[in-house]
Amino acid sequence: MSLTIQQILQDAKKLSSKLKEHDSAADIILSQTQSVYKKIDAMKQYKDEVGELNDAARQRPHSVLIAGIQQENRHLRELQQENRELRAALEEHQNALELIMSKYRQQMTQ
Repeated sequence: MSLTIQQILQDAKKLSSKLKEHDSAADIILSQTQSVYKKIDAMKQYKDEVGELNDAARQRPHSVLIAGIQQENRHLRELQQENRELRAALEEHQNALELIMSKYRQQMTQ
């Protein structure tokens, strides 16, 4: 059974379109997972910060302390989210490239 170049190209196009679909689905799931993780992380941080606020309440006014902590937390969460997104994107692209290259090598050896 010999494959023509046209058949190989058609198979590569099909694989590419399936990979794009899977990549889109993975992005959606990843964003939903990150959203849930972000909410859980915020709840944990809120609990920890309330304890810290109670300890520090005697030293500074609550409003100043809360405002500073909220600003820092927002910034840290944004950086963490960006870091997770960049890592996930890098991993997805590496996996896609590995899949494409393995299919290419497989076709070339046949």
